[in-house]
Amino acid sequence: MSKDNVYRAFSNEQRLNLLNCLSKPQNVGDLMGHCTLTQSALSQHLKVLRDAGVVKTCRDGKEVVYCVKSKKITQITKLLLNLK
Repeated sequence: MSKDNVYRAFSNEQRLNLLNCLSKPQNVGDLMGHCTLTQSALSQHLKVLRDAGVVKTCRDGKEVVYCVKSKKITQITKLLLNLK
């Protein structure tokens, strides 16, 4: 987990909103219902979050489920969203 990747992950409001939604595990379909992004844009944002090591994935049958890697990530996300 490089600091640059983590800073990049937190530097975008759409990704912060995604992290906020991921306080509980969700698949891409669930996330699409919470945001106005296209599926392609959502996938790109999720890749940035995965590469930064702030979200993890697991399989539930054929679905990929995303969730925040630690409670600290959720706390940082809420703090940053409240700075608006």
